[in-house]
Amino acid sequence: MRVGVQLVFQEHDDYNDTEMYRRELDLAVEAEAMGFDRIWPVEHHFGSYSMCPDNVLVLANLAGRTSRIGLGTAAIILPWNDPLRVVEKMILLDHLSDGRAVCGLGRGLARREFEGFQVEMSASREFFDQAAQVVVEGLEKGSVEAHSSLVTQPRVEIRPGPRGSFSDRTYMVTMSPESFEVAANLGIGSMMFSEMPWKKRAPQILAYREQFEDRHAGMTPLPVVVCDFIVCHADAAVAEERAVRHIGRYYRSLLEHYEMLNDHFERTGSSYLRYVEQSRAVRDVGEDKTTEAYIRANVWGTPEQIVQQLEARRELIGDFELAGCFSFASLPYDEVRTSMELFSREVLPYWQAV
Repeated sequence: MRVGVQLVFQEHDDYNDTEMYRRELDLAVEAEAMGFDRIWPVEHHFGSYSMCPDNVLVLANLAGRTSRIGLGTAAIILPWNDPLRVVEKMILLDHLSDGRAVCGLGRGLARREFEGFQVEMSASREFFDQAAQVVVEGLEKGSVEAHSSLVTQPRVEIRPGPRGSFSDRTYMVTMSPESFEVAANLGIGSMMFSEMPWKKRAPQILAYREQFEDRHAGMTPLPVVVCDFIVCHADAAVAEERAVRHIGRYYRSLLEHYEMLNDHFERTGSSYLRYVEQSRAVRDVGEDKTTEAYIRANVWGTPEQIVQQLEARRELIGDFELAGCFSFASLPYDEVRTSMELFSREVLPYWQAV
């Protein structure tokens, strides 16, 4: 199974934005030498939670600084991006990187980001479904044409044209049953974040695989990509202390960014019903207990403990590709590098051989 590194570009206590970016990109370059398979920068806007307004631009920089590692978007948020431009930029990135581009698509969740782009959040599901179809077809055909209710585009040819097929390197974020169904219908891979016990998530993943195979005879779905916040240390107690402190801090920033502690999703319409339920659960159970559950859902510990956690997950959901985030919530960069190096020596070879 492939193992990647996810980049979230959070504001750092000890460094300004320029230095933070320099260090994050240096880690991405080092990830190739450590043996990781892919780099996955996110897309976020207008706040310190995550500062990466253009992950394709980040990957273009990394394309010139690396030679082997895959370059994936985690993800391009379609309601904030013209699907025609998404097709153009991904194909260009594929040329610039000698065929290493990986396309990940998402719908978006933060009200502040939708408002910043003056995009109606309640229409995001319908727009994403239509735009994703345009992007998936455009990457294969090398032309874009759309005549749906929310996405219209007279036929245009993309130049440079596709370097190769994206059929085995296109994904979308799937955090709800509806999103899994869209991915199955489109015949693309699934990406998700570790946030709940895998016994609860497993039925959705298995249903996605069945739907995919029913709709696309003769095709096998790609292993799902799972994004984890990772702390790896030879001392279990040190790993636990850092995980509790920093993964917990990250999760609290997530609750603030997505406004999970208020009821705004209930006023957003049917497009975000799953988050209505999740927001209510966070408020009912309490921030402390949900933070503890989030920490437990991610991967941390000694290399041996991490392998055990990954194998236990694999027994529940089958094969999956790992995208590990090692730098987050102002973890000191020397600790981040030590964690990545130990993981790359003692966990990476094992999981890649699975």
